[in-house]
Amino acid sequence: MKKNKINEEQMKRVLNFRWIVFLALGAAYILVFFNQMSVAVVANDIMEDLACSATMIGVMASIYFYVYAAMQIPAGLLCDSIGSRKTVSFSLGIAAMGALLFGFAPTAQLAMIGRGLVGFGVSAVFIALMKVVAEWFAVREFARMQGIITSLGGAGVLLGTFGLGWLAKTFGWRIVFQVIGLATGFLVFVIWFFVRNSPKEKGWPSIAKIESFRTGLAPPKRRKPIPLGQGVKMVLKEPRFYPLALWFFCNAGTFFAFGGLWAGPYLMDVYGMSKPQAGAILSMIAWTMMGGSPLMAFVSDTIFQSRKKNMIFCTICLAGLFVFLRFYPSGLPIPVLYFIIIFFTAVSACTMVVAFTTLKELYPVQIAGTSVAIGNFFPFFGGAIYMSVLGKILDGMGRNQDGAYPVEGYTMVLTFLAASSILQLICAFFLKETFPKEAYQKAKMAKKPKLKNAPSPGSSV
Repeated sequence: MKKNKINEEQMKRVLNFRWIVFLALGAAYILVFFNQMSVAVVANDIMEDLACSATMIGVMASIYFYVYAAMQIPAGLLCDSIGSRKTVSFSLGIAAMGALLFGFAPTAQLAMIGRGLVGFGVSAVFIALMKVVAEWFAVREFARMQGIITSLGGAGVLLGTFGLGWLAKTFGWRIVFQVIGLATGFLVFVIWFFVRNSPKEKGWPSIAKIESFRTGLAPPKRRKPIPLGQGVKMVLKEPRFYPLALWFFCNAGTFFAFGGLWAGPYLMDVYGMSKPQAGAILSMIAWTMMGGSPLMAFVSDTIFQSRKKNMIFCTICLAGLFVFLRFYPSGLPIPVLYFIIIFFTAVSACTMVVAFTTLKELYPVQIAGTSVAIGNFFPFFGGAIYMSVLGKILDGMGRNQDGAYPVEGYTMVLTFLAASSILQLICAFFLKETFPKEAYQKAKMAKKPKLKNAPSPGSSV
């Protein structure tokens, strides 16, 4: 009895403290999405203040994504070797310096360096958060935690769109990024003092042992770890990885480049909106991510009971949306623009929850971190490429007498995005179905109440 009491006390400590660990890293994840989306609303201000062209703004925004993408595998290796706590504490310190440099930068070149440092600094947060969830939460809680994580990303989008639009108009874009730099530095101390890589570092039992204590079932057998080099080979040798990687590239490239950068100038140049007005519409990205991401996981599990069908359906919707915008790039009512941004986010950003679940299910659990690190390279590489390409398309069309890019330039952008979405749809048809239907059915049957004195199968009544 005494042993059970001690275990119960330890269980409560773990189950309570893990939320402190999660929220500390979750706050860092909010900053990741803030920095991804922040340039969209203040792009015109930066172009005017630093005398930038659209091409230069595209490069300035995309350098964050290039560095972020390049750091995914090194970040995964660091998290595996020295732990999430040390990795994120160190890297966020660099992000804080980058944000301050960006806010104070007198030239576009220094601003680009600042953006690069920010991308380097926040590159480890997602992988570290995934590792912490694996150590502090049970396997059965993964889908729920993935939905919460994506919702935190939505909060970062809200801060980087609607919040930034209002703050930039009130205080100026420079002061906002200077404050973000200071806040990031404060977060370094929070993570260092509160985050622990696993319950073991606190002298507590693992989450697997706690699950065994709670359920009365034997703990799962420990799987033999797979070395990093072998794990990388396993990921790259899987033929079905490449359609998924290209799907990630196109989908995230579209979302980050349009939703995270050029949708703001599009609304202001074509529809004559102010920054707060454009920010209000773009804030629908955040609200949709926060509410739609958990819903998308539910739809995949219960309605489609498929990863592949879900992704095909959403990609068809995305392609149809950009084909529509290609032929109607202007003159749409404001309520329709709100709906378009909501719909765009639902079928692009929210679908990433299903895509990352597909990636995780494609490989053994021992290399989940490696597969996520390699897979996560492609969304941000796509974002970097697409931001630069769309900037060059706009510069190629030139500006009008008011200094804005004409509707013809944005029509070319929408044409490119429509073609990209069609390519993405082709990739979706080549994906491997990874939905664990048998396991899902067993879990569903386990939830059904057992009738007392019910006859056993095969017995006569």
